[in-house]
Amino acid sequence: MRSPIATLHEDLYIKGNQVISIQDSILSKPNNPSGSEWMAEIGVTQNNGVSKAKKLYFISNIDTNVIRKFFFNSAPYSMKDQTMYFIYDEVSRPVWKIEENSTRTILKYKCIKATTSFRGSNITAYFTRELPYSAGPFKFFGLPGLILDVRVDGKSYDMWKVEKIELDDKTVVNFKPQFKDAPKISMKQFVKINDDLSRKFNEEMLKNMPEGTKIENIGGNRIQMEKLFEWEKETVNN
Repeated sequence: MRSPIATLHEDLYIKGNQVISIQDSILSKPNNPSGSEWMAEIGVTQNNGVSKAKKLYFISNIDTNVIRKFFFNSAPYSMKDQTMYFIYDEVSRPVWKIEENSTRTILKYKCIKATTSFRGSNITAYFTRELPYSAGPFKFFGLPGLILDVRVDGKSYDMWKVEKIELDDKTVVNFKPQFKDAPKISMKQFVKINDDLSRKFNEEMLKNMPEGTKIENIGGNRIQMEKLFEWEKETVNN
């Protein structure tokens, strides 16, 4: 996965109808024009003062007949406050437009193009029927095959591209981690927390700027991929 500042790795595991994606916290990007790179690991400081690597989890089940899918994932409150939350998210099944004649080969698998709108972003994905799992990285699902490439249109980041596939992987995986020490919260509550944090950050910036300076979209449009959520659409329609 590529973010605006880094390339992250996300491991997707499937066993029966259980699915879990584990995203690491290793940041890497070019450090200078010569192409050398730096790497840093975001950690969470424990009670003993030791920093432990932070990972993000996305947990769900495969069910090809669902209208909405339930995800449980972990995420920090902010880069400054690394408190990890265990978030419950209900995601509407994307309405995919499949383009059967638009194909490409990814790691020897024939992949078919599909497009959709996901929470305010236009998305293009490539999936393969040769791996008949209706799943993908992050919160993407709902296609008749595994998603091997998915990205936000027009961006050089917010993209996921498969690097390796193992069909008989022996890794021992806990598909139902509990995160007992993490506060439980809904996605709606988590979004409000982050919107308030962004608003306060912008307001603090304005205090240190010349009089008359304005920052557009305080509390307005979000810059991340998930810009518009289902409950917000319902409010607009009502």
